[in-house]
Amino acid sequence: MEKILFNFLSIPDVSFKKAKFIILPIPYEATVTGNTGTKFAPLSIIYSSRNFELYDEEIKCESYEIGVKTENEIECDFSSPKKMLKKIEKVALFYLKNNKFLISIGGEHSITFGLFKGHKKYFNDLNYICLDAHSDLREKYNGTKFSHACVNKRILETDTNLNIVGVRSISKEEVEFLKRGKRVKIYYAYQMKKEKWYERISNDIPSGRYYLSIDVDFFDPSLIPETGTPEPGGFLWDETIEFLKNFILRNDIEIVGADLVELSPSKIFTPSSLICGKLIYKIIGYLALKWRK
Repeated sequence: MEKILFNFLSIPDVSFKKAKFIILPIPYEATVTGNTGTKFAPLSIIYSSRNFELYDEEIKCESYEIGVKTENEIECDFSSPKKMLKKIEKVALFYLKNNKFLISIGGEHSITFGLFKGHKKYFNDLNYICLDAHSDLREKYNGTKFSHACVNKRILETDTNLNIVGVRSISKEEVEFLKRGKRVKIYYAYQMKKEKWYERISNDIPSGRYYLSIDVDFFDPSLIPETGTPEPGGFLWDETIEFLKNFILRNDIEIVGADLVELSPSKIFTPSSLICGKLIYKIIGYLALKWRK
């Protein structure tokens, strides 16, 4: 494993035993289309997070005090996407067996399949929610079934209920599949853009245990332009945070793992990277708040 240069939030290191949250950098990039550079995202997000105030005025505490540990980067196996995803699955399972909440920073979206499989082995009744501009339900893309464009199709094959929020780019092949498929609920952006969608949809998603994946192209390019496949008509900060807060704090919802993927930073410190780091810290804060209740 490559040694990390900075801790997330630039906070003092904590022991593995005391950590509740693990920040896991996964700089894997092998199937990206459009703008490349997702392999630099973990470093950029962690570096940019050094600029945060640690006190959250909404939650009224310094959420990191619950115990946040930044791990070294996973050493990437570029011999095949399938082998890399198997490696990620084993790593995820290790942290879960040690009672850690894993927040992984990609890297491309294909890593989510390995992360989800590790969580699915530990939590049998696991559901999936993804914030994404794309449905990612292709059977194969650019010669591989393990492309970032196929990640949700692979997760569906694990007999899991999928909720994909924010879609505004989908192929005809995927539309035809959805006519035949089951266990997938798509929330299209054009349907969401009504009054208080963040309230409506956060309450619409069925109760249960969930893995959360956030592809940053969910956001409008005016907020986060640095991603491989940006799509116009996306979502902004306040409404997204309100959605996540409503969903995470629901009494009948349990989030057990999360990742953030598909950022392609142009340099080590960027506004896009800072926003992504802030998003991760907000998720930690809402989960910590819920656990304290």
